[in-house]
Amino acid sequence: MKAAAKGADFFAAVAEHFVERRGRGTMLSPADLACLADWERAGVDAAVAIRGIDEAFRRGGEIRSLRQCRWAVEEERRRSRAGARGAGEGRLEGKSLAEKLAALAAALEETARGAADARAKAAIQDAAAAVRQLAEKAETKNAVTAQNELDEIEKELFTEIEKTLPAEEATRLERDARAELRGRKFEADVARRTVRAITTRKLRERFRLPSFTV
Repeated sequence: MKAAAKGADFFAAVAEHFVERRGRGTMLSPADLACLADWERAGVDAAVAIRGIDEAFRRGGEIRSLRQCRWAVEEERRRSRAGARGAGEGRLEGKSLAEKLAALAAALEETARGAADARAKAAIQDAAAAVRQLAEKAETKNAVTAQNELDEIEKELFTEIEKTLPAEEATRLERDARAELRGRKFEADVARRTVRAITTRKLRERFRLPSFTV
């Protein structure tokens, strides 16, 4: 597994492996680049990310985006931690897709209860309801299709949440997101969309929202 070679740059190693598995195109979307940045920041090892990508492709379904592999990378990360520490950090691995979705809905409901802004609370409640509906249909889904639907729910949620921010806070979030791109060279359009993806992550942190992964 050449891409997992020790000392390889995380971005290059994981991106190269994903592109090889996808089998078409050499470019990653801004959302995928932001996903890579999140994994790197969280300390995910390149080998762990690559094993997760392989697992996502093994399970089947049309995978066009690295974001569609997030659930598998998270599972692999839990397995890796549990193996290293001998602890029970892999508890979610034994849960069904319906149970994982129900847990995500419950986490969103908990977040909504603590939201100070009424509009943000309503948006989070709507997202929780949508995830619960998805959980009820989980037996007709696989992890890939469920993740695709979660991505759409997440996108709508963040669109609504951003509308609740004061103008000065929205400007600060974008400025902080741009600062994270320093030292990395992207084409102007890719940089702009990557900033947008990073801003979304910062909104997640701002409102203490759970990760939309299964």
